[in-house]
Parts: sequence; C-alpha cells; structure tokens
Amino acid sequence: MPFAENIRGRNWEYQHDNAPIHTSNATKNYLNSKSVTVLEFPPMSPELNPIENVWCIMSRKVYENGGQFYSVNVLKTAIESAWYNLEPEILQILNMSMGNRVYDVILQNGKTLNY
Repeated sequence: MPFAENIRGRNWEYQHDNAPIHTSNATKNYLNSKSVTVLEFPPMSPELNPIENVWCIMSRKVYENGGQFYSVNVLKTAIESAWYNLEPEILQILNMSMGNRVYDVILQNGKTLNY
C-alpha cells in the first residue's frame, strides 16, 4: 500500500490473479478497510498478465540444464541473474501483444488461452 500510494497517490486500482489467498474474506476485508478499488479480472487468466510469461521465462533460465540449488543464496543469485538478463525485446513483445490477448479472451468468452 505505501509503495502504490507513494507512486500514484490514491489514484490506482489493485489487480490480483484471483488466487484463493487474494480472494479470501480476510483479504477482501483488509482491502475494503483501506478503501482499495479492486480491478475486476477473470480468474485463471495468465494471458492477461504478461508478468506470468516473464516468471515462466525466468524459471526456465534458472533451472536450465537441470539446475538444482542447495542454498537460498545461490538460488537468489540465479533468480536475480535471470531477472537482470531479461532481453528488453521479450518484454516489448509481451507488452505489444496485450491488445491481441484481450481480443482473444473476449472471443473465447473469458476462457483460458494458450499464450
């Protein structure tokens, strides 16, 4: 909350992925108590959230060649390396594909797509 308010004041909406922890009564009550506007978002729609693609790309990079990690610090370093070495072109492609993704979700009546 403080981060969002520092960046946008009170002019922002919260978007989550409808995971059970995000839709629990405790979470709903907390967001209501803070007067947070929650953006309506179809459940199970990773195609509408490009960061899900980024996590997948990073995961493949972190665990490529059968990578296994025996300490939190080594895993953290691998994750940070994958993050900082993301090619800007990949992020641009994900961003530029949003119009098509939204259109495809509408055509599929909100059903999950294969992005």
